[in-house]
Amino acid sequence: MLMKTQPLHRDAVLAFRAGVSACLPTIPGYWSIGFAAGAIGTLSGFTTLQTALLASLLYAGSAQFLFYSLWATGAEVASVVFSVLLVNLRYLLMSSAMSVFFREHTTLQKIVSGLLLTDETFGVAVQHGSQQSKVRFAWMFGLNVAAWLNWILACVVGAWLAAALPAALMEGLSFSLVSMFIGLVLMLWFASQRKILETFSISAAVIVTLFTAGQTDISIVIIIAASVAATLSTLGLRLFYKGER
Repeated sequence: MLMKTQPLHRDAVLAFRAGVSACLPTIPGYWSIGFAAGAIGTLSGFTTLQTALLASLLYAGSAQFLFYSLWATGAEVASVVFSVLLVNLRYLLMSSAMSVFFREHTTLQKIVSGLLLTDETFGVAVQHGSQQSKVRFAWMFGLNVAAWLNWILACVVGAWLAAALPAALMEGLSFSLVSMFIGLVLMLWFASQRKILETFSISAAVIVTLFTAGQTDISIVIIIAASVAATLSTLGLRLFYKGER
């Protein structure tokens, strides 16, 4: 029994390390965005400890930027909570897409993996899962923990140094969030074996965004665009790629 347990433990450790290694290319992005988020948190009147706690518990770059912006303008708590909820609803779509790789996992493993899921780890994990046909929990845990710890550390460092740098410079770094999302989309597109479907999905999201951006809140626009693009892509996958399965 002991001999069987040791190889399993060693295999899990190796998978965890592989997950950490897979996270390394995204760490510069976490640092650039996290540094800006931490700095803006300080500029919004939060202490370094409060910024660290928010980074640990909320753990969503776009939601943190939105939270600081709304809080600084004196928005009501209910409005802040609802807006953050709308922005983070995209993780329902991401979790649904990831579920095909976690069918053999326990409920607890699924919850742990989902709680630490981000846009960046989702992109890396989907690419890995598409190649391996599954995602091991130890690998996903290594990927998520590496990203989570780097995000917290980046936010703390940004909060510490915010007072020493011009506020305009710190707020300008928030554009790195957009840059990172674009990079992830391109990474998935180049790695995809269905580039026509990927291009169609991206185009659908862009078109929906352009036509609805001026009609309602941007958080709702993001959810609508993502939902429409995901629905059309799913239909396209079922209609035109049946023979690949």
